[in-house]
Amino acid sequence: MGIIKTKKNLLIGTLVIIFAFVLSCKKEETGDSAKIKPPVRSYVVTARIDKKGTNSNSPGTAVLHGEYSEETKILSYKLEYMDIVPQLITLRSGAKGTVGTLVKEIYLAGTKTALSGTYTLNPLQERTLLKGQWFVAVNTSAMNPEISGILTLKQK
Repeated sequence: MGIIKTKKNLLIGTLVIIFAFVLSCKKEETGDSAKIKPPVRSYVVTARIDKKGTNSNSPGTAVLHGEYSEETKILSYKLEYMDIVPQLITLRSGAKGTVGTLVKEIYLAGTKTALSGTYTLNPLQERTLLKGQWFVAVNTSAMNPEISGILTLKQK
């Protein structure tokens, strides 16, 4: 009986020591400062706009230069065109070869809309821009669109 009682006390003592050891181990709490946040990126935006993909034989070309910041969600741009008389220039979002969804009118004939400016994006627009699904479409009185080009982004 003495051996059983000794084994029982030894078992209880071992369990108490293990329990105390487990309770003394504390998990480090990770606060907001310990969490890793993804880096905020800035991009150089360019688009070479020509007849490719529009089924036209237009000699017109255009180039869009700009910047995009993930921090401010602002796209700044400047567009220059040659050998074409545009009626409407738009930024569109959609798969290559589609009409796409209108994002912003950059230029409308008869108005004093500047060919440079800024545009603040919402989260969906930012996602599609970063996926490379934005393009510029230049419409003329002869054809819609006569020339177009995809916006490409390059990290700064």
